[in-house]
Amino acid sequence: MAGLQRASIFAIKKEVTGGEYLPPTVGADFIPLRPGNSLNYEPELLENDELLNDIGAAKGLIGKEAVSGSHSAYLKHSGVEGQEPESGILYESVFGAKTVNATEYNTVAASTVSTVKVDTGEGALFEQGQAVLVKDGSNGYTIRNVNSISGDDLSLNFKLNNAPALGVNLGKAITYKPVAQGHPTFSTTKYLGNGHAIEVSAGNTATEVSVTADANGFGEVEFSYQGTRYFFNPITITASTKFLDFTDDAGTFAASVAERIYKTPIDLADALATAMNSVSSEAYTVSYSSSNGKFTIASSTSATLDLEWNSGANTANSIGTKLGFVVGSDDTGSVTYVSDNALDLTSAITPSFDTVDSIVIKGAELFIGNQSDNVCICAQSVSITVSKEVEDEDCICEDTGVASKIPTSRSAEMSVTATLNKYDASLLDALLKNNGVQAMLNAGPKSGGNWIPGKCFNAYLQNATVSAYTTTGDSFIQAEFTLKGFVTSTGKDIFFNFL
Repeated sequence: MAGLQRASIFAIKKEVTGGEYLPPTVGADFIPLRPGNSLNYEPELLENDELLNDIGAAKGLIGKEAVSGSHSAYLKHSGVEGQEPESGILYESVFGAKTVNATEYNTVAASTVSTVKVDTGEGALFEQGQAVLVKDGSNGYTIRNVNSISGDDLSLNFKLNNAPALGVNLGKAITYKPVAQGHPTFSTTKYLGNGHAIEVSAGNTATEVSVTADANGFGEVEFSYQGTRYFFNPITITASTKFLDFTDDAGTFAASVAERIYKTPIDLADALATAMNSVSSEAYTVSYSSSNGKFTIASSTSATLDLEWNSGANTANSIGTKLGFVVGSDDTGSVTYVSDNALDLTSAITPSFDTVDSIVIKGAELFIGNQSDNVCICAQSVSITVSKEVEDEDCICEDTGVASKIPTSRSAEMSVTATLNKYDASLLDALLKNNGVQAMLNAGPKSGGNWIPGKCFNAYLQNATVSAYTTTGDSFIQAEFTLKGFVTSTGKDIFFNFL
């Protein structure tokens, strides 16, 4: 029977130890799916060049494992100020680090349009790249980024239209910030059709995030990731589910399988057959049916086979329920037993998603230049891409051949298509002179002209150069240009914030 793709659900979990799979444990571990999401298992095939008296190729073998995936999402916050969005681990993985600001601070006297002043000692609680939502009731709510910090003075990337008064709150930003190492890994679990099949990957690191902001459309996000482990309909065996007590012609035995995640049900069946044959002199087969999802345990030599689910010495730690057997009583009177229930491929946890609306790109802001360039650029399309190159840490000790994915480089770009204003030569001049610029994109809903806290997005290129510039347009004259981020000894290339 075909599975219903629209019924599929997807969970993502930050790993404690890189490469060790973690299943979802709460509803908030799930994030919405969109068409086009994928998980690909592409192991390396080692070619065998042995000559076997034929022009055909000898059998190749599987080398190291390779896992890749993509995930599409709409651009949105969590709906709660100071609480990261449901896709937060994906942003954190590609950038490397995050800061969640759960406490809101406010301004003190003498703030200016370019410098926000906070209370004594509070400057150390802010950081470069962090966004502030200046909640100025008199002049409107404004989003800016901290470009530099001197004591308790926060220098902004683009100046405000009005200096904030005393006691103006500054919001609670979740800041995803670039680092050179220490990027967290994550596990994914996809319940295909929520009952049809389960796909799992572990040791994943996000290698790219691309944000597309087209005027009057949804803000959209595309993530790419790579992992080190892949499982299909996996079964987890722990110390409390590892034993099979049985009696045959040779005696009473306890077979025990290794505590681990078995990549497929067939993998577990093979392990259990090995365990039974290692403790008894009788011959056993354990098989899994890919047609009905049940296990069969059989002996070809013993006249007696009792599966002691209820009376065995290890009843409390029986593997029976993992195999689909009802363990309230022993199975006796035969030498072949088929499990009572098929493998359960549904999620035991009900997903819970953020209820906030996705961001529609209108009433947004795009500033490019220096601190005085705080006029919104009339863009028709903005895209921002942060890419992270990774290299396999090959390892002979790992059964997959790969221990982890090591980040080796990062790039950040913003591409813009915008109306070309008459007389404007600023960006072309910056390209010709290789001058550094800053860029900021703010998007989110507003109420009464003010940004709504808990629902807004901010992207900030702290250091960038104009790398390409072209005039274009059919009905009206446009400019297409690309900004490329760079780092300095004191500044980074790009930050994402949710406010």
